[in-house]
Parts: sequence; C-alpha cells; structure tokens
Amino acid sequence: LAHHLREICPDEKKLVLDPVVKMYTGDKERDVSMMDPPSERCQRWDLVIDAIDDVPTKANLIAYCAKRGIRVISCMGAGGKADPTRVHISDLRSASKDPLATSVRQKLRYLWKKEQKDTGEQNGKKSGDESDYWLSCIDDDSKVAIVYSSEKVVAKLAQITDEQKEEGLHNFGAMDNMRVRVLPVVGTMPAIMGQTLAAMALCELGGKPFRPVGAERVGRNVRHKLYQHLCNREKKIEQKLKSTVTDQNKNTSNDPEFRGQYTPDGTYIGPVQIDADDVEYIMAELWRNKCAVTGVGLGTVMSLVRWDRTRPAAPDNLVLMCSKAVVKFDQDWEELGDGRNGVEEERRRKIEGRLKMCALEAEIF
Repeated sequence: LAHHLREICPDEKKLVLDPVVKMYTGDKERDVSMMDPPSERCQRWDLVIDAIDDVPTKANLIAYCAKRGIRVISCMGAGGKADPTRVHISDLRSASKDPLATSVRQKLRYLWKKEQKDTGEQNGKKSGDESDYWLSCIDDDSKVAIVYSSEKVVAKLAQITDEQKEEGLHNFGAMDNMRVRVLPVVGTMPAIMGQTLAAMALCELGGKPFRPVGAERVGRNVRHKLYQHLCNREKKIEQKLKSTVTDQNKNTSNDPEFRGQYTPDGTYIGPVQIDADDVEYIMAELWRNKCAVTGVGLGTVMSLVRWDRTRPAAPDNLVLMCSKAVVKFDQDWEELGDGRNGVEEERRRKIEGRLKMCALEAEIF
C-alpha cells in the first residue's frame, strides 16, 4: 500500500508515509507510540480510516479515537454480500443487517462499562447516560461514520478443511489471534466499500464534505401524514396569535409569496412553503430520518417544526423532531421566549449549520 501511494505522489514533503506492520490492540504499553502522528508538522490526525475485520481490534481503535476527538470513517462487513445498491453511509447505531456492526457496538459498550468500573470516575455525569461519554460516537456520525451494506447475509462461514486442521489453524489466520474462518466475499464488494471510504476521506480533507442520504426510506403515507401534521400545527400557531395582531401589524406586501403573513414581531408567518413531495428531501437528506435534537431514528413519532418562528416554514427553517423533543421545544417557547434556547449549544450549532447548507443549496438551484 505504501509503495502504491508513493507511486501516486513521489514528493515526500507532500505525502508523508510511516507504514507500520503491526496490529493495534489497545494495550497502552505495547501500542504507546503506534498512534502518534507521523511527523512534527502533523500534531494531530485529521482522519482515521478503519478497514479492520477483527471485532476487538476494531472496537479498541474506535474507542481510542473517540476518547481523543479524532474523526473516524470505518468499513463494516462485506462478506456474504453482493448488492452494490445496498451500500450506505451512516452512524454506527443505524447500521442494519450487519453482524460486524452489531458486534462492534456491543464491544464498545463493554469497553465503556469496563472503563467506568475500573476508574470509578463518572466525570460529573449521570451513570449509564451514553450521550455524556465518548460512547456517544455510536450515534454521532460526525465522530464515527461507517460504510455498511444493508443486504441480508445469506452465506455461512467458510468451513475449515481437513488440510488446514492438519497443518495447524494458526498458519491460516491473517494475523495472530484473528479468526480463521471467514465469510465468502464477492470481490467487487470490498472494492466498492473501499472506494466509498476514499471518496469520504478525499472530500472531507479537501473541505468539500457531502451529506449521505439516510438508508431508510419513508413511505408515501407517512410523508403525507407528516406534511398534514405540519400544516395543522401552523394553523394552531396562527389561530393562537391571530387575536394579538392589530391592523398595523399585518403585512401589506403585494408579493403573493408573502401575502397574508404577519410581521416578524413574534406573530405567525405563513403559509407553509413546502408540499408533500418536499418532505422526503427534508427527512432523508437533511435530517437523515433522525430527530435533530435527540438523535433517535425512525420508530418513534416524528414531526416537522419551524425552527425560527420569525421566518416562514420553508425547507431551510424546518427541523425534524420526535414527539418528546417537540413538547420540550414548545414549552421552552413559553418559558424562555424561544424554543431554540432550550437546545444544547453544540446541538443547536449543528442544526443551524445544516439549515444553512440547505439554504445555500436552494440558492445554487
């Protein structure tokens, strides 16, 4: 691999290589310098690409990076799969029908619980709250993004032959302490998933990251109900505030798009500026079918909510929230004067960043 990369870029100043033929195990004494940056010019890793096929090693590496805030893009299992249309990019928890991803999640939880038990430290956080620790990387694709296939594995582990048993199984493992039996692999799948990792890495390092589309697609009936719920919600807001609006406060603009709106002084601004067909884009591409506030995915009741009530219900001002988050958001509007003030600062920054990207895309098209 190092030889191939050097052929691509012979300039040692522009491409610094430090190949190490060694497996990362998580042992502090054995691997103390293995994860050090390769040069003095590089004080910190920008990105770690993980293509390990061994669960303990993979989990140890992800845990190491999560504790230090190092971004990871990780490849899950390609064995027993062949459909390229089922390849997705997501956070670790959202991966479905991937045994390797399931095992890695379980191992990460084990490492976290063991760490808490050994150190006896809770860092001022509530015990058992995953979101307060490095384990939150399971749900946050800005920390750990994975490439996986949602195709169901139909093949079994390759059988160990009599010849392998006679020669000794330890002679057939890729590395010491790694499993010998493997799933049959169609040669194109590792290449496709590897190319996906490379595309992510190049775009991120080049300052042009892309937003992967959520793997799960919502049915037409669900999208229609979500749209109707948004319209009903906006009507209730209008009716509640209508009595407080005087003739002097009404918008007299002749622009049809803004006709009937109220001035942005805490009153209703309408009408809804999306249709039922826009819901799929907002859910899947903008919010990846997850609550923007809590991170929970499909399986719970979701709603589209106007983020800034001084602006219309347009794609760059609609946020997908679960029912619990909506209730709190509305309560914060009553108690704090702005529902956004009740959202954690870092989470609010991410939400508004995505809304801003949506606005930029609208300007382009």
